[in-house]
Amino acid sequence: MRTAVVVCAGGAALVQCAPGQRPWVASVVVGLWVWSAWYVRWGGARLLVADTAVVVALCVAQRWIVPVEALSDSTNWVLAIVSCTAVAHQWLTSTRRGALLTAVLVVALLAGDVLAAPQGWGTAVSTGLWTVVEAALSRLLFLLVRNGSRRADRAVAAGARARTDAAVAAARRDDEREHLALLHDTAASTLLAVGSRMVERVEPWLADQAARDLAALAAPPGFPEGREDLARLLGEVARHAPVAVSLRSPDTVPVGAVRGAAVSAAVREALTNVARHAGVGTAEVLVRRAGGLVVVEVVDRGRGFAPGSVPAHRRGLSCSVRQRLARIGGRAVVTSRPGAGTSIRLEWPDG
Repeated sequence: MRTAVVVCAGGAALVQCAPGQRPWVASVVVGLWVWSAWYVRWGGARLLVADTAVVVALCVAQRWIVPVEALSDSTNWVLAIVSCTAVAHQWLTSTRRGALLTAVLVVALLAGDVLAAPQGWGTAVSTGLWTVVEAALSRLLFLLVRNGSRRADRAVAAGARARTDAAVAAARRDDEREHLALLHDTAASTLLAVGSRMVERVEPWLADQAARDLAALAAPPGFPEGREDLARLLGEVARHAPVAVSLRSPDTVPVGAVRGAAVSAAVREALTNVARHAGVGTAEVLVRRAGGLVVVEVVDRGRGFAPGSVPAHRRGLSCSVRQRLARIGGRAVVTSRPGAGTSIRLEWPDG
């Protein structure tokens, strides 16, 4: 801003000066332009004292570079530079230092005016006081902008902290839900099978299932990375299921590892529910891609149930199936009625 004023005021000085003054004024203006260019490129707050000294020298030299008739009015090009410098300095330094630099500029302006035209000292004083008012208003504006910026920074920081806290809380809830779902699908499910006499004799798969439950619960927490073959994961689930499973799937179904783990866990819970509630020993698992989705269906021909009548405390479908699919951006649709079997459709975006 100050440099723009210097360029304009320097042009006005060349037009305003008498022909005999023009070479001297031109050299001063060119020197001032060179200094301003240097100050813009390498200056700033660290060269404020030097910049003030340059403007002070300009003030003292008014008798040689400003026409006498322009000293006492607003056409004085040196006054324009002094005013703009006093205003600009308020944004680059502290209040005390800004006031000191302004006082130096005003005294130099008054001294230059009196040296050039001693009889006009009264007008010079009023001009100097107005320069002080301009600097004070600039300082006030700077303080208002700075305080507003600080309030905005604090608001942005508070918003960022709130979003971080919310994300941490959401992640913690997701971890808790996943832990509860894992506990439900492993040890709790196996113990319930034994306690409800679903297993009435020694079953080879029961010991294997208990060992897998312990391994899953003892595994370090975390999320799998990379890609997985869903067909392979579901093949493992089908081999260890408590019912005979007919798996119909493409040879390979590449999916993200997190989604593969969530879907295979949901299918495992669905097959456990078949063994526990359907009254049949077989189920089908169908895998396909359709309309930009990956779809897995678990179907049985058992006794069926009314989905709306499931008590809220039963966590199998809600926690181990629906919530797991929701966390990977998918959904689970349960279709069943008494006497007509059950179909659980799991779907999520392909990609």
